[in-house]
Amino acid sequence: MTTFANPFFFESPSGRWSFTDREQLLPALSALLGQRGRRLLIYGRRRMGKTSLVQHAAAKAGHVFIYADLSTAASLTEFAAKLLSAAPKESDKRLASILGLAHKHLKSFAVAAGKFTLSGELRTEEAKQSLDQVLNYLNARAELDDAPWTVCLDEFQDIRTIDGDRAEWKLRGLIQDHRHLNYVFTGSDHRLLAWMTEPSAAFFKQLHQMEVGPIEAGHLARWIERRANSGGVPDFPYGEAIVALAGPCTGDVVRLAKVAFDLAAGGRTQDLVPTAFDAIALVELNSEFQARWHGCPLTHRAVLRALAAGLPPTAAKTLRQFGLYSASTAQKAVESLIERQILARDAGALIFDNPFFKRWVSFNGA
Repeated sequence: MTTFANPFFFESPSGRWSFTDREQLLPALSALLGQRGRRLLIYGRRRMGKTSLVQHAAAKAGHVFIYADLSTAASLTEFAAKLLSAAPKESDKRLASILGLAHKHLKSFAVAAGKFTLSGELRTEEAKQSLDQVLNYLNARAELDDAPWTVCLDEFQDIRTIDGDRAEWKLRGLIQDHRHLNYVFTGSDHRLLAWMTEPSAAFFKQLHQMEVGPIEAGHLARWIERRANSGGVPDFPYGEAIVALAGPCTGDVVRLAKVAFDLAAGGRTQDLVPTAFDAIALVELNSEFQARWHGCPLTHRAVLRALAAGLPPTAAKTLRQFGLYSASTAQKAVESLIERQILARDAGALIFDNPFFKRWVSFNGA
């Protein structure tokens, strides 16, 4: 009896055995993380594999890597605590000497099992001070090691949600003298590049930039088929169809491959990839998409229905067909949907950020 083990995981960054490609980006990033005082901006669409790339580059570089996701924090204080918690555990032999650094830089802290944590009652107005303390401590700690340390602030665009639209300037003022820390900013918001690099931006001409785009389709298709073989399905000629239907984002491709693998392991062959695609779009994600749809104003729904049908949202015929008042009304809806990351621009074309949602809208949106 054949034993199957699904080798596809989209729920978390790629593990050692499921990471593929990035042959140009990975060595360059690893080399930068082996230096000191570097500032990097890594950007690209959601589910493209940015976090996997950064984590694998850090592992390859072999130095201290401190990662925290801003999108999971409700305040700067909470984010500061996440960074401190992600710092390496201190050995018992060095803990006594390092306590001096902690007393100098951290206003209120506790230590247990070699890990420092923020403690005490940290008021909202002290949130910025808490982040300052933690980053200053990490810089001093890296200097003590005399080795490269990297701080990765994932989904960095969310700092504006937490701390306002001048947050990058405040951070720049803090870290500009941190010579012993690398800082990696990653994000998926299409506005992040401008926020960080335009002439009026805080980090103008101060960042290495790295765009994470699609993996080459042929390479990804072959990788899917090899992974399926390793999971116990010897005949899996669906890689090309999966990549074509899922679109450019690696996370979407892997998600579709996961469901397709289960169908193939169950003996299905006919219409396997479209069936897997619909299982995700119309069943697995149905509740999520219903909530997203009902959270859209009528003009947004009309634009989404038009795009799902392959129609330009501002064309006169589209306006009449979907009851949109004017081209400017449709355009405002488009810009709002882009800001919400429901739509995206790709090589000048307006597309759904999530291909499964496009299928849901075309099936249910009328």
